[in-house]
Amino acid sequence: MSLMTRGTPRQEHRTNVRRFDAVFGGPIWWGMHLAGVYWLVPRLCGWGTNWPWHAWTLLMVALCARAALSASQVGRAGHAALQADPGDPTARRDTYLGWLGFFFSTFFGAVTLFEGLPAWFQDGCL
Repeated sequence: MSLMTRGTPRQEHRTNVRRFDAVFGGPIWWGMHLAGVYWLVPRLCGWGTNWPWHAWTLLMVALCARAALSASQVGRAGHAALQADPGDPTARRDTYLGWLGFFFSTFFGAVTLFEGLPAWFQDGCL
């Protein structure tokens, strides 16, 4: 049994909003992390603490994980639709977008996490 075929996928996962979230969710949350840290670091130096940076990083990593889950659901629904009708081009597209979105979200989630790791070991206000 493949990773993309576990469970019973529902067809409401095959909407344009879900496809967009699956493919672009990870890069969007990574960009939000960059912008948020850029805004946050000067304020942290005045506050004398780093916990908001850590919370922001963990929130963005969690949102990347949610985008990866969305991509997995899109891919599974596309795979199930492809099993029902092998000639369905949208099912092939959804299977492809599910895998692409899963790898994008996983990659950008890891990048976001690795960008936030130095704040645990070094003060950004030096």
